[in-house]
Amino acid sequence: MKNLFFPCSNGAVCQNEDRRALSLIDCDGGKKLFSENTKNKVIFWHFPFARGLQYFIFGILALFKTLFWSAKVCEKKKKNEKDYTVWMALLMAFFGVFFAGIIIGYLPGKLGYFLVGANGSTLLRNFLISFFRIILFAIFLICLKAFPVMREFFRFNRACDLVSIYGDNARGKYKNGLCEPLNFLNYLIFVFFLDIFVVTFIGISMGYFLNFLVNLAIFILCTMVCYEILWLIDKSGWSYLKSLCFVTSFFVTMRPSITHVETVLTALTEINFLTTQKDRSYMEDESKKPFSVVYTEVRNKLLASNVTDKSDADWIIATVLGKNRAEIKLVESVTEKEYKDIMKATNRRANGESVDNIFGYTEFYGLRFDVNKKVLTPRPETEILVEQVLRFCNKKTKVLDVGTGSGAIAVTIAKNSEAQVSALDVSKSALMTAQGNAKKHDVKIEFIHSNLFENLKKRKRFDIIVSNPPYIPTKDISKLDVNVRECDPKIALDGGEDGLFFYREITKNAIPHLNNGGMIFYEVGKGQAGAVRKILKENGFKDIKTIKDYNKIERVICGKL
Repeated sequence: MKNLFFPCSNGAVCQNEDRRALSLIDCDGGKKLFSENTKNKVIFWHFPFARGLQYFIFGILALFKTLFWSAKVCEKKKKNEKDYTVWMALLMAFFGVFFAGIIIGYLPGKLGYFLVGANGSTLLRNFLISFFRIILFAIFLICLKAFPVMREFFRFNRACDLVSIYGDNARGKYKNGLCEPLNFLNYLIFVFFLDIFVVTFIGISMGYFLNFLVNLAIFILCTMVCYEILWLIDKSGWSYLKSLCFVTSFFVTMRPSITHVETVLTALTEINFLTTQKDRSYMEDESKKPFSVVYTEVRNKLLASNVTDKSDADWIIATVLGKNRAEIKLVESVTEKEYKDIMKATNRRANGESVDNIFGYTEFYGLRFDVNKKVLTPRPETEILVEQVLRFCNKKTKVLDVGTGSGAIAVTIAKNSEAQVSALDVSKSALMTAQGNAKKHDVKIEFIHSNLFENLKKRKRFDIIVSNPPYIPTKDISKLDVNVRECDPKIALDGGEDGLFFYREITKNAIPHLNNGGMIFYEVGKGQAGAVRKILKENGFKDIKTIKDYNKIERVICGKL
């Protein structure tokens, strides 16, 4: 079933089948989240016309429930604080009765008789009266926007529209003209417009009781017909048909702020959790910080700083809570301290720091590695390099990791095979980090301080040499993402003028240190595979193979001496 959204003056409800989540902003400006199981469930989605009537009844009940629920939560706590809500409601009620009863009910009839006359065409007169009533009703709706509470109501309704259409990508879509045909308020206004026209145009006069029954029947028919019309427009996928909905949506929507959209997204996030986790508890305790509120706030904070990778929000929350990424979706609420720690880390990530540097470690091949600004943070695609090396490792295999950095490659190979592993690096700081990671994972590795093969014993040979060398062309380093440029050491990025300097040096100098039939494995940058294959071939390597990464980019090159 499609998620349904219903706005209120300080938030919105999202409902899916019998689960309902209310996200709102309370009187103190704080964010609240409540959820419940409800028996008010739409069941006739596949029955034309019947679904329209039920949607109307369902929507009215849900709308009033939303308004009541939010008003109850936002009751003033201080007895000496004046509350003008009741007076505002009475003023709006008086305004509505006056406008509907006198202006809309009385004036159009007088205008119709004045223009056509008592002896003129009844159909023409009724048409003009219905036309004037619709115009005045539209003016009435526009006048409602003069009330601050209604403006907020319409802003949240537009936010519901955006979230319904774009889901989690609704942020930044404020200027987009698309609207949701079956938005409940849009549907409701459409029903009233059609009912006013039909009832007035027919102009039945059969006595008060019969008039009431006939008008009620027409109204019910309008609820059914309007739903089917909007349903067809929604399913058609034709933008020019959907643009017709601007006529009605204009009266019940106003441009929202990021806060309005974020509030609705919080309700959507919670309803998604509720529908995927059957045993999830409903949020009723105001003293807790709901996870959906925290998760949405973190996502919004990062997106506002152009951090678009959704996994960053997951990693930050998971790390602070001491859970893995899959487990955090089961969390229902967080403590105030956990919330502060999460937001502190989020602010650092928003300012350009990587998640790895914020917490001082990263996950690689199922293992946790300490990292810092002296070593390159291992990337997920490097796991493919490790996988390829492990295929050729046994108890007698001797492996050398050139430019080990954090030791991620060397430690992972040693942890997942019986190979004899050595690792070298020109940076003493990097070697200290790598040694610490080796000790943490209880693996034995020979670490060597050396600029490539300079300090390596001439007779020392290996079956496999593996390297993820710097491969970024010098001129391109300034163009890198700030997260990489400022958090990773330049020595681990700069691959020379064309990015291939270390491939040439390692390949040429590796030959004296490879056993006959020994292999060399490289990770390469995008678009570099052809050039590295050529370097290997020119230095006598054969059986050269290329392995693509998860994005179908040629990422790993290997060859046999």
